[in-house]
Amino acid sequence: MRLLALVCALAACGGSSNVGDDDGVDGASGTTDGAPGTDGAPPTDAPPAAGDPAMPGSWMVHTQASVTISLGSAGNVAGSVYSPSSDGAAPAAGPFPLVIVSSGFQLARSQYRIFCEHLATWGHVCITHEYASSGNHQDKAREIGAIITWSLSQASGLAARVDAQAIGVAGHSLGGKVSINAAILDTRIKAVVGWDPVDALPPFGNDGSMSVTPEMMGNLRVPMALLGELTDANGGLGGMSCAPAADNYQQYFTAACEAPALLEVTIQQADHMDWIGDRGSCGFACLACQNGQTADAVVHTITKRVTAAWFLRHLRGDTSVETWLSAARVGSPTTIRTSNGC
Repeated sequence: MRLLALVCALAACGGSSNVGDDDGVDGASGTTDGAPGTDGAPPTDAPPAAGDPAMPGSWMVHTQASVTISLGSAGNVAGSVYSPSSDGAAPAAGPFPLVIVSSGFQLARSQYRIFCEHLATWGHVCITHEYASSGNHQDKAREIGAIITWSLSQASGLAARVDAQAIGVAGHSLGGKVSINAAILDTRIKAVVGWDPVDALPPFGNDGSMSVTPEMMGNLRVPMALLGELTDANGGLGGMSCAPAADNYQQYFTAACEAPALLEVTIQQADHMDWIGDRGSCGFACLACQNGQTADAVVHTITKRVTAAWFLRHLRGDTSVETWLSAARVGSPTTIRTSNGC
């Protein structure tokens, strides 16, 4: 069993991500939120033109801040839904690609709102969610499959607005591991993005969780993009690393020999908690990791660019965004790899 530091337990490992409320919005399903918009005519459902995908797309955003997601026998969890909208008051008809975003351990789903809102402006329905299971990472991965099933059901109210053939997953830290695992388990998932994913096992007695890399990566057969950092690969609180090198994003990249497309983006001098929206409301989980020199806003911009472009390319088939996935245009300070030597 891989040893895992207390730091990683607080920031990346198993457990229920139920800290915090949804988005600070006390509204029922169907509430709206101020979001980037367009001053022109309402956009169509066609793929957008190839502007910089780090910038807001042409859609406004309709926010359902608090929805109840049925996981079948696993019970219900809370979630939030961000949809493209022509006016901000109602979701557009679609159908649009669907992206499920999974949180890091003990991090509220609202921390990833910035990325979901951004994807919605680029014509994706995006869902953030809590976890039902208390620890087992494979159970968490299966929960993502249950969320997809719910999304495609009439009960969700989303079925007519999402494209069942264009489903992606993304996640940070533990959520990155869970998302990659879900993409291995569920053939409905067509693309995956990991934000500094950590393949860590619970530190205080395993609950049946298993390592994904390298053991399961030969079964990943969808395009995968990874963004990561090396500040937290070593050191940290008590000399223990938050995203240890032996379990970090590079390990997923190296072992993904069957993925049809790969991208690894290393953001220099970033840190593990740069992928959340509000470090000030993060709590003890953020104290566990080191603080890199690259500004959070820079990491957010690069992540928005890569994530939106990856899903536009691999869920919508929009080849015009490929230039934004190149070393010349991903943004600095980064280094990228597209081949893992398999």
